[in-house]
Amino acid sequence: MIEKQADVVVIGGGIIGISLAYGLSKQNAKVLLIDKEDPLLTASRGNFGLVWVQSKGEGMPEYVEWCIEAADKWPQFSENLETETGIQLEYAKNGGLEIWLGDEEYNTRVNFIDKMRKQSRSGTYDCEMLKTKELQEMLPEIKLGEEVSGGSFCPHDGYVNPLNLVKAMHKGFKLSGGNYYSGQSVTNIEFLEPGFRIHTENNSYIAEKLVIAGGLVSKKLGKMVDIDVPVGPERGQVLVTERTKKILPFPATRIRQNFDGSFLFGNSNENVGYNIETTSEVMKKIAIRAIRTFPYLKNLQLIRSWSALRVLTPDRNPVYVESKTCPGAFAVTSHSGVSLASVHSSNLGEWIIEGSHQAKFEVFHPRRFDVPKTA
Repeated sequence: MIEKQADVVVIGGGIIGISLAYGLSKQNAKVLLIDKEDPLLTASRGNFGLVWVQSKGEGMPEYVEWCIEAADKWPQFSENLETETGIQLEYAKNGGLEIWLGDEEYNTRVNFIDKMRKQSRSGTYDCEMLKTKELQEMLPEIKLGEEVSGGSFCPHDGYVNPLNLVKAMHKGFKLSGGNYYSGQSVTNIEFLEPGFRIHTENNSYIAEKLVIAGGLVSKKLGKMVDIDVPVGPERGQVLVTERTKKILPFPATRIRQNFDGSFLFGNSNENVGYNIETTSEVMKKIAIRAIRTFPYLKNLQLIRSWSALRVLTPDRNPVYVESKTCPGAFAVTSHSGVSLASVHSSNLGEWIIEGSHQAKFEVFHPRRFDVPKTA
C-alpha cells in the first residue's frame, strides 16, 4: 500500500470538492484530492448551471447575503479561471427570471418576496416583480404564452456551463501543484491527534487537515470523524432541445438557452431515493410547462434527457462544520455548488487553512437541526 502526504486532503471531486481543492492550492497548501468518481450519482455534471440568488435562503438571511457575495465575485472568478486555464466557462450575468403561470403562482411569489424582505437584515430583497407586459418587453424575440401571469427578476443571477466549470477548476488545481487521485473509495479515517490518515482500498493518505466534500457519501464519511452531515437525495430531470437562434437573453429556473442555442428544460423535485432513471411522466410535465411558458418551443426537437441527484440538507441550505472531537476535519455540503464556487474557492479555504471567517460560518453549523426531544 502506497502512503502519500499533504497539508490537506479533500475527499470528493465534484463541484464543491474541486472548488475547495482549487482554492486551497492557491494558498500554497499541498493538496491531495481523492474521488471515487461515481458519475451516475453526481449533481456536478447533471445540474442546470445556474449562478443564482433569488429564491434561496428562506429563514436564513445570512445565506441570502452569502449568495449575493458569491454572485458579486463570480465575474472576476470566471475571468481569472478562463485566463489561467484557457477554458471558456460560457458564463453570463445578465440577471435571471422566475416566470409564473396563473394568478395563484404570481401571488405566491409576491408573498414570498415580501417575506424575504422582512427576514432580511437590511430590510431589502433585491428581486422585483414584473407584470406580463413588463416581462414581454424584456423578451422581445420570444412570445410569452397566454397563461403567463408575470415574473420576478433578480440582477445578481446568471448561468455557466457546469461541465466546463468543473473541467477548468480541475485544470487550475493541477496547474497550482495539486494532485488528483480518482477511483479512491475511502474505507476508514484515523484521527492521529493531530492530523489524519485516510485509507482507501489501494492507498493511504496523511494530512494535517481533512475536508469531506463527497456529496451524498459525506453522511457516511462524516461519522468517521464525529461530524453529522444531514444530507439526502432529490432527483431532478433535465431535457435538451436541438439548437436554434439565440432568442432568450435571460436564464430562468425552469428554462434557459445555452451559448450554442440549445434549450434546457428542467426543475423537477422528486423524492425517489437513489433512483436516477428518467421517467416519461415527469419529462412530459416539464416539456408541457415549457411550451405553456413559450409556445415557440413546441417547434423544437428534444434530443437528450438525463437525471441527477441533488444533495440536500433538511432546510436546503449549506452545512459548513469542523469536527469538535477531531479538530482539523471539516465537512462542506451545499445544493448550490455552482453558485457558491467563487466563495468556496476563496473564503472557505481561508477558514480551513487559517481559521478566519469562523464566526461567519457558525449559522451553517448542523446543530441548527437539533430539535429538543419532548417529554
